[in-house]
Formats: sequence, C-alpha cells, structure tokens
Amino acid sequence: MKQLMLNMVKTYKQMNKPDDKQNIKKYGSIQYPECSLGGNHSGEILSLICLEKECQQNQILCCCICQEEFHKGHQLKPLKLLLCEYDQKQREFQSVTLKQSEKDLLVKKINEQEIISLEQTRDLQQQIVQKLNKIQDHQKQFFENLRKLVKLREIDNGNTSLVIENILNNQENSQLFGKFVKELLDALIIQELPDQDLGYEELNKAFDFHIKDQSDCIRQLEKQIFIGVQQQIEFLMQKTSKSVVQQSYQFQFLPNNKHHQVDIVEPKIVKASQSTHGYKFAVMNPSLDKNKVTVFGFKLNNVHSSNWLAVGACHLSVVQSKQFGFAFQSLGHGGYLVSSNGGAWSSTTANQNNVVKCFKFAKGDVIVCTYDPKNETLTFKKQKTKTIFKLDVPKSDNDLHPCVLFYYALDEVEFMSSDAINKLNPSDAINILNPSDTINGL
Repeated sequence: MKQLMLNMVKTYKQMNKPDDKQNIKKYGSIQYPECSLGGNHSGEILSLICLEKECQQNQILCCCICQEEFHKGHQLKPLKLLLCEYDQKQREFQSVTLKQSEKDLLVKKINEQEIISLEQTRDLQQQIVQKLNKIQDHQKQFFENLRKLVKLREIDNGNTSLVIENILNNQENSQLFGKFVKELLDALIIQELPDQDLGYEELNKAFDFHIKDQSDCIRQLEKQIFIGVQQQIEFLMQKTSKSVVQQSYQFQFLPNNKHHQVDIVEPKIVKASQSTHGYKFAVMNPSLDKNKVTVFGFKLNNVHSSNWLAVGACHLSVVQSKQFGFAFQSLGHGGYLVSSNGGAWSSTTANQNNVVKCFKFAKGDVIVCTYDPKNETLTFKKQKTKTIFKLDVPKSDNDLHPCVLFYYALDEVEFMSSDAINKLNPSDAINILNPSDTINGL
C-alpha cells in the first residue's frame, strides 16, 4: 500500500508539471475500460501502461490492482501522461517534418539495406555451418582411426604378410586389389604407435586420454565461440535498439527549445547570433535516458576571445520557464554545466555552483559528457588532456537534456554522438575514467 501511495504521488507530480497541465485537460475526458480480471480488480479502470518489453506483448494495459499483483518493480506510466508526452513530441518535431518524397526515399533505403543486411547474416550462417561441418569431419576421422587401431591389431600378430599376399594375388581383380591396398594403407597407422606392443589395458588408457583430450578441445572451442558470438550479438542488438538510435542519431537542436538569439546552423550545430552579449540556452531533444549511462560530447568550433561558454545538461522545463536565460546567482537555474573559464554550475548543489574548480577549455576542444543516472552524476572529460570533472545530478521528475549555454556573440558549438567520439578516441566512449586521467573537483 505504501508503494502504491508513492506511485500515486509521483504520478501526480508528473501530471502537474507546467508543460503538461494544459495538455492534461485535453485528455481529461478519456473513458477507460474496466479491468476484466474480476475479484479485487472489479470496477478498477485500465488507466496505466506497462513499459516493460515482456508486458507489451501480453498485458500492456493494467489497473492499480494489476500493478500490485503483476507489475511490481515494472516501469508504469498513466495513459493520459503518455498521450501528453506524445503530443509534446509531435509539437517539438513539427518544424522538421519530411516531404512525402523524402519519406519514400528513406523507406526505400531502409528496405534495400534490410535485404543486404539479411543476406550478410545468411552468408555468415553458411560460413559458420561450413566450419562446424569441418570440425565434425575431423571428429569422425578421429574416432574412425581409433576403430582401425582395434581392427588392425591382428596385423601385429603375424598377419602382415597376409595383407601383402592378398595384394599380389589379386592384381587382375581391380575391386579386390583396391580393397586390399586400402587395408594396407589403413594398417600404416600402426606405425604411429610406440614400439612396445600395447595390450588391452594400455590401449584402453590411451583411448581414454585421447578421447578426453578431444572432448576438452571441443568444449573449449564451444566456450570461445559462444562468448565471442554472444558479445557480438549483444553489441549488434545495442547498436540497432531504438534507444541507441535515438541517442546516436536523433539528438538535435530545435527552434522552440532555444533562446531567440541562438541560431541553428545544422540540427547538431548552434551559434550565438550577432547580437548583444548575454546568457542564452540552446537545448537538445530527446531527453537523456534515466535508466542507463549515456555518453555524448560537444566540440567548440568558435569561441570569443574572452572565452566564456558552457556545455552540459539541463532540465528543459526549468530553462523554458526562464525564457532560456540563466540566473546563475542562486540554485534552481536548471543547469549542470562546465564553462570554458573553469567554472562549474549546478542547479542543486551549492558548493558546485558558480565556482571555478573545473578544467579550462577553448576553441577546438572536445568535451565528453557521461550521464550516469544510477550513480546520479554527470562527468565531463576534456578529450585532449583526459582531465576529468564530476557534478552531482540528483534524481528529478524533470527530464535532463544535453545543452549549450552561450554568452558572447558568434560562438559556435557542435554536438557529438558517442559514435563520433569513439572515432576520435575509442576509449572515450567506453571508459570515461582511466587510471591515468587527472581529476578536478572531486
């Protein structure tokens, strides 16, 4: 019951954010169906959506009793709130809609690449099968050789001359001649045995040793193949998952998520317009994932000689409420940033806000950011020197978005995905903190 109350409070807070109040009214008249499970579920409405993958295949709609009985620990969201979020996303992306011809070209490209990708997978499958068939052939030959050793022991008992005699006596009969020649070739395997005459016990022990050795090799090969293939499958699944696609390719600056004195040069490049100096945010969409680590970065394409701009993340709803300005003197400004003059800025932690304790950076530098929601931190790394600075980012109902904060006119910053960072230096996207890194402010 306590958990149920906590969930209700959380839902209330989510549904009463300033951005959503107006949208909530739009969907306030939804008539939810009643839960059909009966018993304690009778009369309860199906107003919740379970976001777990397993449940999306079976029981995606649930009531508050379903939540307690079948969805404990699952990520749930009210349908009304989901509709509001979808509505918000639609409005955010309405400025970047595609023409029908552009959509057709993209779909065509996707279909063509799907065919190529599936063909590559089938080719890989055939290659793997061929390799495994070779292994099976070697196994069969191994055990066949063991059988020959047993069968041909009679040759060691003085019957060698009989094999030769059979060959000499059947020179005109091609079938028998070939048969006895094959027996002779099979008999040559005896030469690989030690000089001493091996009896049953010795042969039995030798067989046990070689069979176990063969089995161990197969198990080791199986383990290596499984681990290697499993790692590659997980890597491929991660690369092709929806969340990774969003974070790698869909982060972009949008017209309605920036100060009016910031220009969008490209979806991933923003520039302070040629106007008066002053603080002005440019915020990216979508928001950072609250369930896993996200790596992203910013490259400083142009910086004023006075050298002040900041990068990091912010709560979009808070920054929007302040008209994308920056009131840095007190907490609650919505940002978690580092500035090029070595400044640190935190919306929630006093000793990390408006203090000079970070590394400095300038034109041409790349700042790698790692958001870790589990440990509630945002780590900044100067790509050139590997210097590290870390800010605390407490959990919040407000979504966190990558952002840039300008002050001087004509400064320009470019967003970099984790893939782009990885191409610069593979270690940056994989291991944000190496033993050799220098740490500031910790």
